[in-house]
Amino acid sequence: MEQEREHGFVGKHYLMKQAFGQEELHEREAVCTREDPPACMSACPLHIDMRAVCAHAAKGDFKKAAGVIRTAMPFLHLLSKKCGRSCMTACKLSELGDGIMLTALERACALYGGSGAVNAFMLPKKSQKTAVFGDDLFALACCWELGKKGYEVHWYTTCASMKEVILGCGLAEEEAASDLTAFTGFRITTERQEKLDRDCFEQVYPDADAVCVSPALCWEGLPNGVYQAEQKEAAEQILAEAKYAALMAERKIQGVHTDEKREEKVSRLFVTMDGVEGSKALTDVEHVTKESAIEEAKRCIQCQCLECIKGCVYLKHYKRNPRAAIREIYNNMSIVMGNHMANGMINACDECGQCKTACPNGFDYPDVCRIAKHTMVETGKMPASTHEFALLDEAFSNQEAFLARPEPGYENCKYLFFPGCQASAVSPDTVEAAYADLRERLSDGVGLILGCCGAVAKWAAREDLLKAAMEQFLSAWEQMGRPTVICACPTCQKVLGEYTKVPTIGIWEILLTSGLHAVSQETVAIHDACGARGSEKTQADIRAFVKALGCKVEETAYNKDLAPCCGYGGLVKYANPEVAGKKAHFAAEQSDKKILTYCMACRDQLSRAGADTCHILELLYDVKPKPVPDISMRRVNRLVLKQKLLSKIWKEEYKMETMLPVSYPQEVEALMEERMILKSDVDAVLKAYETSEEAVFDEEHGWYVASLRLGNVTFWVKFTKGETGYLVHGAYSHRMTVE
Repeated sequence: MEQEREHGFVGKHYLMKQAFGQEELHEREAVCTREDPPACMSACPLHIDMRAVCAHAAKGDFKKAAGVIRTAMPFLHLLSKKCGRSCMTACKLSELGDGIMLTALERACALYGGSGAVNAFMLPKKSQKTAVFGDDLFALACCWELGKKGYEVHWYTTCASMKEVILGCGLAEEEAASDLTAFTGFRITTERQEKLDRDCFEQVYPDADAVCVSPALCWEGLPNGVYQAEQKEAAEQILAEAKYAALMAERKIQGVHTDEKREEKVSRLFVTMDGVEGSKALTDVEHVTKESAIEEAKRCIQCQCLECIKGCVYLKHYKRNPRAAIREIYNNMSIVMGNHMANGMINACDECGQCKTACPNGFDYPDVCRIAKHTMVETGKMPASTHEFALLDEAFSNQEAFLARPEPGYENCKYLFFPGCQASAVSPDTVEAAYADLRERLSDGVGLILGCCGAVAKWAAREDLLKAAMEQFLSAWEQMGRPTVICACPTCQKVLGEYTKVPTIGIWEILLTSGLHAVSQETVAIHDACGARGSEKTQADIRAFVKALGCKVEETAYNKDLAPCCGYGGLVKYANPEVAGKKAHFAAEQSDKKILTYCMACRDQLSRAGADTCHILELLYDVKPKPVPDISMRRVNRLVLKQKLLSKIWKEEYKMETMLPVSYPQEVEALMEERMILKSDVDAVLKAYETSEEAVFDEEHGWYVASLRLGNVTFWVKFTKGETGYLVHGAYSHRMTVE
């Protein structure tokens, strides 16, 4: 046992190894569109975040809603009257009815959102001087853009005031005054001219650090560094041109290269309209009230891509989207020295691939977690406790519980039955029945291997242990004449297909082809295994198999390639029991019908979550359900199955190690299960006590406490001894050496 616990684990040392570079990080991030702007924002020339405007307005907070718009431009009244409503046309709701009437919300923000004045103390003061030429909205917008950046602005115009420009756009006196509050505190000087011509420009240009000229002046041949932009008609386009011209002017002041092309922003954001109904927009923009604006804002569906999160308990638990999560993982792997804070999040991903399948762009988040795991193992930063119990369980399956035999009477076999370690642990009677059925149905020999395919080592990023498991399996397979492997576990079939060239077939396909009889008329749901994700044939075969048994299949909301993980995959059950439990309950709640699985780990996890669950082979062979086995019974089941098959089929004797007579109160067994302490560990401690008679007597409780170090772990057992054996009052373990 001690040798088993010391097998192949990496000590802790502080080497740094970058998982991948920033360039690859950015490439991976770019696949996710979650942070892309919604269609309305992309269509708006000013790129106003109308999603945020609607969110604030829906709560009646028009001050915050107005603040969002004013970050892009100050003229709320003007925009509500003159906007071309490109955002409304682009709104996703327009696919089903009317898009959001955002001009109505702009009007409401202008009426109920307060003043646009900025606190003078919040304005920066920069020493550079800028000049703006023009009598129109473009020039006025340039003045505001440069003014809010803190520059001193000299506005050369033939107009008497800013109000004259605004009134010329069709606004009333009160509306113009309201929009112009946004200029309060800016350092803008009006330089009124009789006329605007090139002579005026030539006099001002040499002393100005940057100059913007209205395209309406039609001056040609302007020197470099003077920004004029394009002539536009719609108000929002004019304001967008002014914003760009002011930006280029500032970059010139800062000495930043400005020879760049503007690209149209097209929203990549994927938004499903499932469950959304079309509706009519508010039409009376002029007389909008707070109440009507709130109702209009509430129509907004707050476009966002949640495809990967909808069915993923992991992402919901950590309140992350994959884009943000891989940035966090990258920072922990590449920047943070020593132990990583993201270990828990990395190891809680089951690598099932549901999120990648759900993502319209195939964002491969599990691959990042897989890379991170390997990096942590290689650099010694994967805590040994994270996957140790699971790896020891794999070692047990491929050592004490391992069995490889050809069918009696055959040296070489045409087939080889490989049920997988979980089937032997959870329902050994099913494995026995299936092997007997296969030998009866198939000719030319059906061999048997009881063991683990190496999936556990794969999930733990232990390539060395995976290689050892593969070599052990392939050696037995070669000795049986390279038969076709009949897998009873889709994950085993997937792992063998990924790492070997061994021909495989699912047992469900063999049995379906050779004929099945009806055993039930129930309406059932099917929980699809992660190992079958992407395999339409397997999923179709399973449904045909279940229907051949007489059952009617009722599909769940998350099925086939979108089926959730049961919580066992990726060893989450061992690395993060809380998340694994949530996953199992989510999968179990997908149906109130009996849930059929074709992976025994799924059957085990869903049963633990309280679902009426059955494996398809248990249903076929009428294997009566037994209590969900604890971690100790899972090992006993494997050994008993090995002993039974050797005796019954191959007439070989196999003796299991005898354990001391020990009784466990129910609450102690539950605590041992939670702490992953095996009864064989307790047995080893008590046998060591019988040899050494070393223990501490607890006078307060009247029991003895003995300890023993097995591999990396020291186990402590509280016990009393009676005439018929031991009674265990408690057990715990930790990583320390007692000297």
